[in-house]
Amino acid sequence: MPDTSLTITPVRLGPLPILREVVKALGIEDAFLKHVRHDPRDKIPVSQTLIIALYNVMTERCPLYQMDEWALQRGLVPAEFAANFNDDRMGRALDRLFCGDRAAIITDIVLSALKVYDIDVNRIHNDSTTVTLFGDYAAYPNTQAAKPLHGHNKDHRPDLKQLVFSLSVAGDGAIPLYFKVWDGNITDDTTHLSNWMALRTLVGHAKFIYVADCKLCVRETMGFIQTEGGFFVTIMPETRQEITRFKQWIQDNSPVWKNALHLPDTKRQDGTPRVFWTMDSPFLSSEGYRIVWIKSLDKQREDEQRRTARIERTENALKPLSDTVHTNKNTLEQKTIAILKENRTGEYFDWQITHDVEQTFKQCSRGRPTPSTEFRKIEKAVYRLTWCQKADRIQYDARYDGIFPVITNRQDPAAEILGYYKYQPHLEKRHEQLKSVYNVAPVFLKNPQRIEALLSLYFLGMLVTSLIERKARKEMKNRGVEAIPIYPEGRNCKAPTADKLLALFSDVRLQHIGKDGRVIQTVPDSLTKVQRTVLGLVGIRPEAYFDPG
Repeated sequence: MPDTSLTITPVRLGPLPILREVVKALGIEDAFLKHVRHDPRDKIPVSQTLIIALYNVMTERCPLYQMDEWALQRGLVPAEFAANFNDDRMGRALDRLFCGDRAAIITDIVLSALKVYDIDVNRIHNDSTTVTLFGDYAAYPNTQAAKPLHGHNKDHRPDLKQLVFSLSVAGDGAIPLYFKVWDGNITDDTTHLSNWMALRTLVGHAKFIYVADCKLCVRETMGFIQTEGGFFVTIMPETRQEITRFKQWIQDNSPVWKNALHLPDTKRQDGTPRVFWTMDSPFLSSEGYRIVWIKSLDKQREDEQRRTARIERTENALKPLSDTVHTNKNTLEQKTIAILKENRTGEYFDWQITHDVEQTFKQCSRGRPTPSTEFRKIEKAVYRLTWCQKADRIQYDARYDGIFPVITNRQDPAAEILGYYKYQPHLEKRHEQLKSVYNVAPVFLKNPQRIEALLSLYFLGMLVTSLIERKARKEMKNRGVEAIPIYPEGRNCKAPTADKLLALFSDVRLQHIGKDGRVIQTVPDSLTKVQRTVLGLVGIRPEAYFDPG
């Protein structure tokens, strides 16, 4: 007797329909088809496997975990192929991605993003972070991938090996444009030339402004960019002689500061903004480039507080030494120098070790002393530490509080130069999202080639979600929408991030009602008002959200 009962099969769509629209617009699957080797024997094409892995990276916090069950629940693979979507298939797909032309894949996709979403690449920002790993990777000594090594770990885990993840983003929405995975012990000052030349090839010219931290301030690097017709903006390291020269200059001169930039400070409850002033340097850098001096009231307060705290720590450590009589001059001197070095306050203190002789008397014979007992004099050398603060040196450094220099070969107004550099936190936010929102976790992979291939998927994931974020924010501005209630308890958000927007759809489902092994009806969940608003902001009709991809 045939089974006539109805069955309900839920499909958890989540934010996949939104992501799918961007993935299609960028032609990501086409890029995989074009540049990754395919095998006709594959039950699931490698391009489809990589696309599913990309969706997983963008939506889950444990990437590549139980992929067969995850893909089946979301209708990404037919039920008969779900069992084939296992760890081995994913590992082989990452191997093929690594061996494929990844540079061409990234270039094709990024160029599509520039064209489709009209991204301004007049200014590009670069910075790097570290991806901490937990394996020893000794089994892969000759790998062609970047090598996991010990280095300066930005996760404060110097005991673990790492890779360096360098990212470049556009000054328009912090859209990722280019990335590179480097050996774990590389430093940024050796990577900027390679990054800049790759970006020049990507955008097709050298006229963009390249913004980076102080590791860009290298004579050879800046000179090459200048010679090739490019532009740069970077912070000047504290070790440069120009800073010493400016500190001397401001002792006898009064800088004319111009109010340049106001930035919101979310840490202050009263909403008081952070204020910055600028001043063009009275002299050029040693290479002949322009220097813009910047002053921040917040930084001035922080510099003063840090210096005061260092001086107080030094005094607290020196006081016990000065209150005690010492018999070993070398030991006292070494302790004093160590305290000053530890607190970096050697220039703020005058100190000296004084020599004295203590006299004591001891009777020459045993027994109770009598009026005729003879005593001998014992002289012992002792040392005391004396110190005082150098007020003139403290005042000298206080004149420089809150000031830092930016070096550039641009002739834009100083306020604009400052604005270029102050966009760097948007790039740092992308690094933060890589580790928190996307929960980058190649620690589950033991092959460096697969780790590097997986990081390529993370880059594409950040590109896709940042485009969604940019589109939503631009549409809010165009529509005059000041904020949308996407926070818990319906609280408003003025600058929604992609992860918050996509999280609204995390539990949206389709119910397939079946009978006799076939689907007779599909019932979608009802979308809330906020969900419909967000779909409108990202350019998707609510009805189209449930259309099969």
